[in-house]
Amino acid sequence: MLQELLTSCFLIVAAEMGDKSQILAMTFATKYSIRQVMLGVSIGALLNHGIAVALGSSLSKLIALDLVRILAGAAFILFALISLANSGEDEPDEAENHKFGPVLTVAMVFFIGELGDKTQLAAITLASSADYPLLVLAGTVSGMIITGAVGIIIGSRMGKRIPEFAMRIISVFVFLFFGLVSLYKNLPREWLAPANIFTAIMILGLTVTFLIRRAWRIHSSQILTPLQARAERLRRQLADIKMLVDDLCVNPKPCADCSCSQCVLESARQNISAYLNHKATIPFARQLDTLQVDRRYFDIAKVRGAYCQTVASCQNCSSAHQDTCVLNQTRKVFEKICFDKTLPFTGDMDRYLAEVRKESPVLAAKIQRLLADAS
Repeated sequence: MLQELLTSCFLIVAAEMGDKSQILAMTFATKYSIRQVMLGVSIGALLNHGIAVALGSSLSKLIALDLVRILAGAAFILFALISLANSGEDEPDEAENHKFGPVLTVAMVFFIGELGDKTQLAAITLASSADYPLLVLAGTVSGMIITGAVGIIIGSRMGKRIPEFAMRIISVFVFLFFGLVSLYKNLPREWLAPANIFTAIMILGLTVTFLIRRAWRIHSSQILTPLQARAERLRRQLADIKMLVDDLCVNPKPCADCSCSQCVLESARQNISAYLNHKATIPFARQLDTLQVDRRYFDIAKVRGAYCQTVASCQNCSSAHQDTCVLNQTRKVFEKICFDKTLPFTGDMDRYLAEVRKESPVLAAKIQRLLADAS
């Protein structure tokens, strides 16, 4: 019983190392999270090999495997062209970029890619003579997950070092390569006359060239200038910090009914909201000494966490630091709550941390950890 599980797993691992499924897993891992790709690979392999084990050797009698391979090859080329056509367009969330989401996209590609492949044929062969077909299924799926995991680990590391647009183009050519190879191996020989091959390559080449040029134009138009990139980064940081600020007050009364009309936290919240809504902000740090700080109304542990996050967001300021920056104003509010004073900061993080260390070595150490994680 155990032998059937181990044998089927070993055969699939040996067959798939360096094969297209592993390379596809590597490619997807540059775009999606490891968890999403692993789940997609598992679902695709389970469905594909489940069919193989269920039908056993009768699958080849129901449909010609050459036809299955031809359809799979055509699907790969179609997927590459669709991916290239969508490349470079606005993508606010990668999970929304595909109609079915990352997990089902990966699962669908793996399911199609393994139709008629040697691993599915191996699953059919093993299941047709097995005493425990479910163990064969478990072994073949485990083998696919193992080889996929190797590709995912490599791909996730590649994705951190290679520009996103370049990885998209590489992904497209991976799908094109395997699709064309599958068609060449399985199309009837009479269809593969030199004239037909030349015509098909010319049409496909012109289509791919046109789509790449179009994608590059869109991509180039979306590249931000350094100033725009800095402003966009500040907006994202402030949006995250505002979520923290909204959760710091423990006063049960709404802000409008609160007696703390000069609350430092409310001043910070209003300024962040104004910036995010493209309205004028009011520098108030100089008036912090006159603003009210009643620590009974604050969750001090959360304030300290928000303070550390805010300081970590200031690490890229350096010479671009401005005292009137909304992020800087918010940092001073947290300082007032934590230390009952504001600390000098000119953009030099090392000097600033030395000041923080005098007030709280624990917070200084936490900020250093956040800075190290972000670098």
